[in-house]
Amino acid sequence: MSHKTIILAMPPTNGLVELIEENLKFHGFKVLRVDSILQFKYKNLMERLCQFFYKQIYRNNRYKKQLKEKQSLFKAQKLLSDIQYEYTLVIRPDIFSEQVLTLLKKHTKRKLIGYQWDGLKRFPVKNIIHLFDQFFVFDNNDLTNPDYKHVQLKCTTNFYFDMIKPNKNQNKKLLAYYIGDHQACRVNAIEKCAEKLKENGINIKFIIPTSKTSDIKCYQSNNIIFGKINRLSYNDNLKNVNEADILVDFVIARHNGLSFRHFEALYFKKKLITTNKHIKSYDFYHPNNIFIWDGENLDNLNEFLNKPIVPISSQIVEKYSFKKWINSILEIEEI
Repeated sequence: MSHKTIILAMPPTNGLVELIEENLKFHGFKVLRVDSILQFKYKNLMERLCQFFYKQIYRNNRYKKQLKEKQSLFKAQKLLSDIQYEYTLVIRPDIFSEQVLTLLKKHTKRKLIGYQWDGLKRFPVKNIIHLFDQFFVFDNNDLTNPDYKHVQLKCTTNFYFDMIKPNKNQNKKLLAYYIGDHQACRVNAIEKCAEKLKENGINIKFIIPTSKTSDIKCYQSNNIIFGKINRLSYNDNLKNVNEADILVDFVIARHNGLSFRHFEALYFKKKLITTNKHIKSYDFYHPNNIFIWDGENLDNLNEFLNKPIVPISSQIVEKYSFKKWINSILEIEEI
């Protein structure tokens, strides 16, 4: 059987790109990753001195940006050579220059697909979106963003990695797990939730992998683990997901789309506490399994934790698998 070929372009964040690459291979794709082009190094001392001069004298960081774009384009040209690929998937297209995206399009026989999984308001793509054959967003609100009324956006969800199989884990005491970068809008909810879980006799593993003193000072709770040393690869994060009984999710302000945590809870059969009220409209929502929290009142938490998990049909669970996701956005018919 011949492999489908795809270029994968996305930021090399927390080992997520490696998992996506492996899941693509698991489903029969031959993959070329181009995240290495984003790694930047000054070529010589003169470039460093010029950057220092522009930044300190003119308060302008455009020089370094131009160097990065030039270097990324050169690396991409070398990496792609003269090979053509059937598909190209670009996740977080805003981090790639228009020149690199144009080059990727030239090396794509069928479709250049963009996916902005972090919201168009946070990371706009107005100047580059015309390059894509199809462009996906994870937040329904982006579909009515007036800045993009001239293009046809499509909405998709995130997914779970179906290459990894859940292993049932039995804890003596229930364990709640959360990991996420520091966001000021989430501090109050994280602290309240951690304290309430502790009061209910739940073991907690809440990780905020920052070593910045200014960030850590925002928290009063002793129930949170800090430090860059605790930043996990996504694969290690999934090991923690598998070991936990309860997953916790705190939505970022202005986000309506569902984070990966929601689909991991579905796939790994974990209880979920989330501040994202939009989950109620999804077909896998069940109040026994998912506690929608308003950020204030947790009086019914203990009642929720004592209810058994209600099984969700395998057809609905499979709907949010990586296999279904990639076949859908690339419009590949399953055999």
